[in-house]
Amino acid sequence: MPTSTLNKKIKSYSALAGSIALMSSQADAQVIYTDINPDSTATISGTSFNLDLDNGGVVDFTFNLTIGTGSSTSQGVGVSAAGTNAVAGSVIGSYTYPLALNNGDTIKSTLQFNVGSSQSMASYFGSSYSYGNWLGVADKYIGLQFYIGTQLHYGWARLDVAATANQFTIKDYAYNATPNEYIIAGEMGVGINENELMAATSIYSAEKNVIISFLKDQPINAVVKISNALGQEIYNGSLIEKETSINLSKEKTGIYFVTITNKNSVYTKKVYLR
Repeated sequence: MPTSTLNKKIKSYSALAGSIALMSSQADAQVIYTDINPDSTATISGTSFNLDLDNGGVVDFTFNLTIGTGSSTSQGVGVSAAGTNAVAGSVIGSYTYPLALNNGDTIKSTLQFNVGSSQSMASYFGSSYSYGNWLGVADKYIGLQFYIGTQLHYGWARLDVAATANQFTIKDYAYNATPNEYIIAGEMGVGINENELMAATSIYSAEKNVIISFLKDQPINAVVKISNALGQEIYNGSLIEKETSINLSKEKTGIYFVTITNKNSVYTKKVYLR
């Protein structure tokens, strides 16, 4: 594409971005995202991960790993919901099976949410007997419903689970800060300590280009990372200009996440490459 044509398209997208800046920033601000860095992996029987989904000091969900000893080949990964919190899944008989959602799935009230402890994500009793939606999956999302005070919220957590249910890894999580509003699996929106940087930054896409503009003074030592929907990093670089255009023409069409880091502030914005 000729440079002049691309510049015209970028100006057009820039004007559109400016006209909807307030609307998009308000929409992004509803989703609070937390990255677990480094990822937390459980390999020892009895290991638990306590998930405080809104980082409010109260455990909302607990993930557990159980590995049989001696002649027992039983291995399993389960999740327990605290209080009246609940997990998206199905119920067969007396057993509850959390769903392994895909990136882009909607987590909302139309799903079946189940309360209680010991919900079976993955159970393995040998090659001839195993069950659960999470056996041998990577980068799947568990749908979560929880309360902040008396208000209901929806969220997700992203995990890998081994094919023999003897290991799990939890990578990140997010929730919608607006009560009773759905969330998209993998949606990141605004992370912790992002508001100031978000207000000073415009991020949008034009064709296969990501354009980053600083609306105020350019932050010092700002870094940009771009990841695909699977969480794989495809770009990492410094931001040394007030406006930067990053060409990603080799990447596939789809959703990508642009993360700007400056000192203690982090801002993540979802874009769509056409």
